[in-house]
Amino acid sequence: MEKFKDRKIIKLLKKSPEDGIKMVIDVYGSAVNTICKNILINLNSEDIEEAISDTFFKLWKNVDNFNVEKNKSLKSYIYAIARNTCFDKLKSFNCNTSLFDVDENDLGIDVNMEDEYSKLHNKKIIKTTLDNFKEPDRSIFILRYFYFEKVKVIASKLNLSEKKVENILYRSKTKLKEELIKGGIIYEKD
Repeated sequence: MEKFKDRKIIKLLKKSPEDGIKMVIDVYGSAVNTICKNILINLNSEDIEEAISDTFFKLWKNVDNFNVEKNKSLKSYIYAIARNTCFDKLKSFNCNTSLFDVDENDLGIDVNMEDEYSKLHNKKIIKTTLDNFKEPDRSIFILRYFYFEKVKVIASKLNLSEKKVENILYRSKTKLKEELIKGGIIYEKD
């Protein structure tokens, strides 16, 4: 069902970009807005709005790079564009940020992200590890580290205590750290 919707949006973006963008905003606009606001929390509203607009512009500009059969989902593709757009904006303001989706300092390791192979290898380990997380652990981790939701908001959304969310995040980070140390490309901290 989702691939059908993705195909429809992609086709519309190519055939009638204005209508395609309107559809994408209707479907994914709220989530893109949340991602941008959470990442760019310290910037003004104009910069946040610019990042949101840039996200949809980049989607339209790069629509030919998205393959419905090859890529997991249009939603993931758009959310990645939003995160990267925000990180680029933070870099332009000389804000200290990492392009790594999970803060490696929180994991207690230094991740080698110097070359494309390292990035792909580590991302594959992260994806496999996340795919193996049970619910609600997987949702909590994704909400925190991919959507940058606050623990309080996650707890409220999932009807859990903040302490429970914090404990799940701690266990999840520990598991991810173990997997990256076991098979990832990392530098051990001194």
